[in-house]
Amino acid sequence: MRAERERRYIAEFMVETFRPDQYMLNVPLGSIPDELVELHGITEAAAIFRPSRRRIDAVAWTMHRYMLIEAKIRDPLEGLGRLNTYYTLAKRTLDLPEYHGQELEKWLVVPYSLSWIIQAAHDDDIKLHIFWRDWIADYVKERQNYFTKEYREARDEKQKIRKAFGVE
Repeated sequence: MRAERERRYIAEFMVETFRPDQYMLNVPLGSIPDELVELHGITEAAAIFRPSRRRIDAVAWTMHRYMLIEAKIRDPLEGLGRLNTYYTLAKRTLDLPEYHGQELEKWLVVPYSLSWIIQAAHDDDIKLHIFWRDWIADYVKERQNYFTKEYREARDEKQKIRKAFGVE
């Protein structure tokens, strides 16, 4: 079974950073077709169109700021790119929770950073947040071992066993 590490990561960051009534996880972004809104109203149209919309890891809000938050454990470059797209989509999202015209901010949450990431975030007006959890070290080690001969052999053996028992 696949571990949802980035979901765990963003959830832990949000719990530590914001009050429960100040944020929401996995928020859909982007416009909803006018035809759906006319037929069903914004709430029902949003539910119908939800599978087609992009989702940002989290949003948080205060009276004056609205944070668009993406978390990446392994690939900060992907997070940087997604944030710029999500920022554009957020400006066209009529159903952002608790959005009342606050200033939009882009936040990238990563466990560690390199100088080029810091510079790229700065250049794109993205606030970089370093957030470490001890369990991340085990995950990084697991990823480093993923392509070793021993790991490949163990993975192949596990697949053979699953196939033999009709699992998967």
